Amino acid sequence: MDAAIFGLIVADLIAEPIDLRNPPAAGGLQLIRSISLTTGGNVCNTGVAMRKLGMNVAAAGLVGQDVLGQAVLERLSAQGLDTSAVFRTDQAQTSATVVAVESAGERTFFHTAGATTLLDAEAFRRCFDVFRSCAIVQIGYFGLLPSLTPHLPKLLSELRKLAPQTHIALDTVNPPAPMEQLLPILPYLDIFAPSRTEAAALSGQTEPAQMVAFFRQHMPRGLIGIKLDAEGCYLDDARNAIFVPSYKIQVVDTTGAGDTWFGGLLTALRRKMPLEQAGRFANRAAADCCTALGASAGVRDFDQTLARI
Repeated sequence: MDAAIFGLIVADLIAEPIDLRNPPAAGGLQLIRSISLTTGGNVCNTGVAMRKLGMNVAAAGLVGQDVLGQAVLERLSAQGLDTSAVFRTDQAQTSATVVAVESAGERTFFHTAGATTLLDAEAFRRCFDVFRSCAIVQIGYFGLLPSLTPHLPKLLSELRKLAPQTHIALDTVNPPAPMEQLLPILPYLDIFAPSRTEAAALSGQTEPAQMVAFFRQHMPRGLIGIKLDAEGCYLDDARNAIFVPSYKIQVVDTTGAGDTWFGGLLTALRRKMPLEQAGRFANRAAADCCTALGASAGVRDFDQTLARI
């Protein structure tokens, strides 16, 4: 298996276009173009993107015993993901988000954590059999896993001993959890790639090189990336550092772009692309994501993506 993606499994209700600055009057009605049910969270967004890019991917996490959980599982299976490490619980509803998409493509989220709050050390260990068979395990998001985060250093130490060949990646969210919780996790990571906003909140720095230097004090090896939104990305593998510009597109919807970027990066690394090419590939996948409504519809296959970098 190329990768297992552990963490948030979310049912996304996407409504567009929504003018949040001019809502209807109380009790009123406003017609919009579309409302659709799709999947979200790093497990779905990154996992589906990697699957479309040709990777063999396992989803890992929790969903509720409800219609949303069933719909998400069906979607993941239909996309070709292994769902044997997605467990169902009757203790909470499936994590869900209302995504309000403005006409320019920017989105605002209304989220209920649901089953995500039950992701703890026991839930993580239940996935070890799948993790040990994977080249990469991505965990997300740091900032939305309150029951798991304090236990991650010990869990990652156990995973390292069980599967020393597996590379561990961590994804973040805005706002992230406190830096004090990240410090003991960083030494176990092979890939860490926050956004500029998240990296600034964690490091107190403003420039990508300074952010990387701050994280390098605690993560001496591996790849550190800073997602720079519309500007591109900054990558540092402890030997070389490079800025990779973005691709200019007509934005339809930015939902899932950061997760797709991460999926593109993991795919490129798995394909052993050089650092600059890996950044260009990740940027291209993220740009394509923004050309269609939803988190994954715009993502193309590997050959199409590679041909356009």
